Amino acid sequence: MPQQSPDMCSASRPAASVHAERRYGRAPAPTAGRHLGADDAQRMSVRSITCGVRMSGDFAQLVVEEAIFHLVPQHRRSDPVQPEVQLSEAVCQLTDDVRTALQANFRGFLASLGREIVEEPEAKSALPDYVHEYLTHKRDLVDVSGDLAHLLWNSQTGNNPSGLLLVASARLAGERALLMVKLEQEAGMQAKETVIDGLRTFDMRYFADLLMTENNKVYKAALFSAAGITEAGLEGWAADKQLSGSNKAIATFFLQAFLGCRQKKDPRELTKGFHNAAVDWVDNHAVADRRIRYLMAVLVELQRASPTLDPTGFAADHLDLYDQDSFLEFLSGHNVPVRVFDKDTADIDNRLNQLRLGFDSGIFIVAPVETVREDITVEDHDDGTSTVTIDGVITSTRSYAGGRRKKDARSADGSAAPDTPSA
Repeated sequence: MPQQSPDMCSASRPAASVHAERRYGRAPAPTAGRHLGADDAQRMSVRSITCGVRMSGDFAQLVVEEAIFHLVPQHRRSDPVQPEVQLSEAVCQLTDDVRTALQANFRGFLASLGREIVEEPEAKSALPDYVHEYLTHKRDLVDVSGDLAHLLWNSQTGNNPSGLLLVASARLAGERALLMVKLEQEAGMQAKETVIDGLRTFDMRYFADLLMTENNKVYKAALFSAAGITEAGLEGWAADKQLSGSNKAIATFFLQAFLGCRQKKDPRELTKGFHNAAVDWVDNHAVADRRIRYLMAVLVELQRASPTLDPTGFAADHLDLYDQDSFLEFLSGHNVPVRVFDKDTADIDNRLNQLRLGFDSGIFIVAPVETVREDITVEDHDDGTSTVTIDGVITSTRSYAGGRRKKDARSADGSAAPDTPSA
């Protein structure tokens, strides 16, 4: 394994207070005497596709190359003597078995909990600058990881326990990437220091035990790829096993203070987009005899108390096999993610309780979702028509002032027929 040269950071080094300019056509501010080369500038100039489009769903292609660990103590600002961050001076020795296990662990963690994030300048974190410097080959893994460890320590409050920061050089769909993982130490266990070629690091066996057990101690992670360098700023993903608050959001200290980011899309917009696209697909692309079943599944899924929505899981659970790809491709075409996202139905709550069936004659039926399965039967015929049977007691018969019908019913001679009553 190639040995990284150390560029150690003092425990008292302050975080950068000014963001480097990272827009196309302008060179970023120099850091530690390093300058962006011509090759790097050319590489940046072609990053015109945002990570939300370029990299969505690529976690299966995450490859871990090298990893380094740092011990980040608890940060109680009231303590008269502040503990120091314990920095490694060299990358860990990863065996092929450990590397494979790490990749599988992180791929699953990000796929199930990853949220798209985008740089938020108002957060005033130096992390986007550090990550950008690494992704553009200005700094190496050992060097930049030390700054990240100090930044994490400064971002935490006294409520955050001491823990470990793993920083890994990686590839995502072939692109240079940087992975950060926050782990909690196992009670009663201590990471064992070791020396490799005169440089201090930690015994990988301890971290393997933390990472590769069923109840692993991975709690938070972030991933940034070179493909996420955009004109608007840095984009990537964040995952938090300990989602907090009533809306189950990523911890503020991690997302904003440490990562300097915000979620790329509002959960209300994502949820509304899923509802609209799913209903549209059911209405226009699903086979007639499956439409009611599929629409019922969409509405029930949105009504569930779960704080998240997994479109791929929904398709696997509720759609016929040959419809699943069509559904997911339709969602993607309407800018709806097919991975897990946070659900918020505030904008569509009034559209989840009733189902409407419309007929070419102008007749339509509106029914509460909870009664459809029990009280309404639809029989589809080979000629494309359907027979709808409603079981129940008629409790009212009234005139109806409805809106404009989608399509006028036609009389036998082709002229407009008189208004057709609606059921």
